[in-house]
Amino acid sequence: MAAQQKVLCSLLIAFFFISAVMCDTIPSDETTEGDVAEGRTFGHHFLKRMSFAVVPGAFVVGVITTLLAALTVVSMKGLGVGVILLVLAIGQMLSRAIPTVQAAAYHAPAPVPVVYSHSHTQQPVWLEKEW
Repeated sequence: MAAQQKVLCSLLIAFFFISAVMCDTIPSDETTEGDVAEGRTFGHHFLKRMSFAVVPGAFVVGVITTLLAALTVVSMKGLGVGVILLVLAIGQMLSRAIPTVQAAAYHAPAPVPVVYSHSHTQQPVWLEKEW
């Protein structure tokens, strides 16, 4: 099978080579000066038209690039906020799921009396602050 493919490929290449050689051999008496001229497709006028089209094309490419850059920045910002919210949500779920050791109950000490005024003739006035 591989030998048949090699033979077929070599015959195909030989055919293209022979046809290219045969196309180049045109008798010189059949060629006139009118036949050897500039083609209409890629001549001077085509290049001039293309040079006029390059400036608007470059402008459009610049606008598209700028819009894509702005879109990328906005989507990265949204992705960052989403990741932060996801981390907070996962932390909240883990804190609720993992059992914690309860500390001993804390009792505040009794309120300390504050001396408002002190005089030798009368008893001091005590004010207690309720927290």
